[in-house]
Formats: sequence, C-alpha cells, structure tokens
Amino acid sequence: MPPAAPSIAVVANPSSGRGKGGRLIPEVESLLRGLDADVEILISGGPEEPERLARKAAEAGASIVAALGGDGMVGLVANGVIGTGASMAVIPAGTGNDFATLLGLDPADPLAAARLLASPALRTIDAARVRTPEGERHFVNIGSVGFDSEVNAYANRIKLLKGKAKYAFATFAVLPRFKAGGFRLTLDGRTEEMAGMLIAVGNGVSYGGGMRITPEAVLDDGELDVCVIGDVSKVEFLRTFPKVFKGRHVEHPKVRTFRAREIQIEAERILQVFADGEHVGTIPATFTVVPGALSVVVPPSRGV
Repeated sequence: MPPAAPSIAVVANPSSGRGKGGRLIPEVESLLRGLDADVEILISGGPEEPERLARKAAEAGASIVAALGGDGMVGLVANGVIGTGASMAVIPAGTGNDFATLLGLDPADPLAAARLLASPALRTIDAARVRTPEGERHFVNIGSVGFDSEVNAYANRIKLLKGKAKYAFATFAVLPRFKAGGFRLTLDGRTEEMAGMLIAVGNGVSYGGGMRITPEAVLDDGELDVCVIGDVSKVEFLRTFPKVFKGRHVEHPKVRTFRAREIQIEAERILQVFADGEHVGTIPATFTVVPGALSVVVPPSRGV
C-alpha cells in the first residue's frame, strides 16, 4: 500500500500580495484535494492569528504547516511551528517572497510550491531567536536595526507598490530624515563600537524583494551573518544602495561583515527591531542562532 498522505494545514493570509493570497486559497485547496492530500485551510484574520493557528494545527497532528502569504507570514507561521515537530512549507503569495526564493521555490508559480506538499522533500535549517525588552521571537530570514527597520516600517504602509519598487520608494522617502548613530556590537563576547546606518543579522540572504544584504549567509551553517553599513553620506549611500541587489555593497570600505552565533546590539538612541518584515521590539537586542530548529519543504533537488 502507498504511504498515507501527510496531514497538511495551510495557514493563509488572504490580503497578502494585494489580494493575491485570497485568490490563491481556493486554487490551492482544490489542487491539494485533487492530489488526495489530507488538507485543512485556516484563514488568518489578523497579525495575531497565524502563529496561533500554526501552533494549534501542529499540536493537533498536522505534519506540515504551510504559510500562504509573504515573508512576514512565513515568519509568523515559523514561530508557531518551531518546537512542535511539524515541518513548515511556503506557498509564496507576497510582494517580496525572498525566503521562498531562498528555498528554491518560484514565486511566480505558487501552485508548483503547493504540489510539493503531497510528496514533500524536507531540509532542516537553522532559525534565529531575537530578544528585546518587549519579548522574544524567532525568525528564519533577516533581522535588522536602524535605517532599514525604518524603511520596513514605511514600506509596510505602502499599498500601491510591491516588491523592489516598494522598498526602493520607501528607502528614498526615509533617507532624507534619517541620521546615523553609534552602535555597540558584541559578537560571541567580543565588543566593538562603531557609527552606522544599519545592522542586519541574516540567517538567510535577502529581504525587501531581492536586497542581498547578507549575501554569504547559509541557512544551516550554525551561524548568523552580520552586515553593518557605516556612517556614509546620503549621497554615498544612494550611490552604493543599488549594489545591494547583487550583494556587492559589501565591497564598500564602510561596510563591515561578521559571523557569530550570538550578537548583542546596543545604540545611543532607541531604534526599532524588525525580523522577517515584522516589528518585534526595540534595542537593546540579542540575536542567537538556533541550529536545526526547523524542517522545511523544498523542491526535491534541494532536499536532504
């Protein structure tokens, strides 16, 4: 007899991708039922629900919990899945879909990602944990402090643009009023002080629709990559910024990169902390790698 189909829960954000998520929900459900998959569709009604729905589904016996939405949805569902023993899948339906791309999925073909769920190949990856005065969260891709956090907050309010265009517009809107500041960065116990525009901590490679902020990051190497963009002039920042889409910003003399298992970030003023596109608190913040924290569904060529 063939093996039993996995029990699948799809946690869906109908508003993701300017309504793309909502349009995909019936297609994904029909596809999976046509493949004889045991599937339950769970509709998220707000930002507090995806984590709760994902955890409840995993604890009820779902072997795979899929996030149907964008990178923010992926991070929320990951927080619900980590520690339950279930695997997470991604059905890309957002504006950036950076984590889906990193897994080898094609954001232009979300139904192909859904088809993988009937006979899933799995890969175990690390996650990161960030602690702030407001609490503790996990993330799977990028965490950030400084300029890009303000850009992220601004971009989240933009409704008429998507992907690279949205984050590029937000960058140019925020830059004129942003001021660099002093940071104290502690990497596995070694402390450095520096002036900077931003600090990004990457378990993954890119965010914001393809900005390869930590281009050498590896999802399962047991470390986090750190990129610090120093105190450059606004003109120099604008000259260097486009290089981030190819990861070549790291060649600039005022950009520094590090790797560490634990990173503590302090600053001379209060700054917001974002992770996987969502606000998680304010600094001081401590980022810690959690090796092998999560099993994810990948294309068969990417499985282990």
